[in-house]
Amino acid sequence: MSIYQFPLGIAADEYFCNRVVETEQLIQNIQSCTHTVLISPRRYGKTSLAYRAIERCALPSVKIDLYMATDHKDIERALIKGVNAIIAQVTGVTDKILNSIKSYVKTIKPTLEMGTQGIKLVLEPSAGASSPENICEALQILNAILEKRSQKAVLLIDEFQEVERVAKNQGIEGAIRHVAQETRQFTIIFSGSKRHLLSSIFNDRNKPLYRLCDEMFLDRIHDEDYIKFVNSFAKKKWKKSLLPETLSEIVRVTERHPYYMNALLRAIFMLDTFPLAQDVQRLWLQLATKKRNDLFNETDQLTVLQRKLLIAITHGYNQDLTGKNFLSEHKLASSSVTKALEDLQKEDFIEKRNGQYQVVDPLLKVVIKNLLDREATA
Repeated sequence: MSIYQFPLGIAADEYFCNRVVETEQLIQNIQSCTHTVLISPRRYGKTSLAYRAIERCALPSVKIDLYMATDHKDIERALIKGVNAIIAQVTGVTDKILNSIKSYVKTIKPTLEMGTQGIKLVLEPSAGASSPENICEALQILNAILEKRSQKAVLLIDEFQEVERVAKNQGIEGAIRHVAQETRQFTIIFSGSKRHLLSSIFNDRNKPLYRLCDEMFLDRIHDEDYIKFVNSFAKKKWKKSLLPETLSEIVRVTERHPYYMNALLRAIFMLDTFPLAQDVQRLWLQLATKKRNDLFNETDQLTVLQRKLLIAITHGYNQDLTGKNFLSEHKLASSSVTKALEDLQKEDFIEKRNGQYQVVDPLLKVVIKNLLDREATA
């Protein structure tokens, strides 16, 4: 029996759905050394898109993940480790390379190490210099080496919002901009899981990275693209396309959320029998039961008011949440509701679509509704 592993992480090859326009745009940006910031809610496939474009460009690359950074030194170490990874991919040690970086070496200590591929150049940050100084110098050295080699490269920096969260006003963003705005040798792709914080980093005129990048906002993939995608696998497994009502139900329950689309398809394609709409409904509810505790853990940090608003939006209160009727009915203050809505948006629990508030996570809506239904019948 064929096994279809729709990925919950990185989607590649045949499991990468559409994003044709976005992929081509990102490829063009990489080739022209236009830095890019990818902005979308969590689990929309930003990293998958970046990997696909980088693979198509066939350039040396590295992913630098800042998720575990707790201070500016962690960020410094991660960025310099990424620079070393690129250097290892593009060059062996020669006198020309060493001479080309001499003018940039002020605090960084270049060392030679023997590895399985021979001698390699490794940059070691200076304990006596600041993190911005070490980062700036490492990027300048990387640029010089790439220029000497007539080579381009890509740095994918994930969870970049952590720079703002754990190293605010430490000068790291300014250090990155100092080199990034001049280089024609490497491209930086910034992404993260807090889109509102990430957006503010690049759109606040008082911040160093203001207007450094081309912004790419990832939306949900269109119905027709998902239908083609799903049917391409259905024809392999069941030798025919799924029924329109089955496809419609898949799109309806997942709301075209990329992560949950793949999670549901994994379950559907484990069936031996040809799936019908009722099978989709059953598997979706099973997924909600399975993910229930994880989703509750994600909402643990919410205040009582934030939870109340999340529940209200789940039940169709999509607008006028600061209006007189809603505030009076729930005995709430307008300023408190406004602040709670802003915080829910910042944490990607809700978003505004066509002027209406919507819960971002379609499975969270199911869990909330089921919980309230059980309470109502208890």
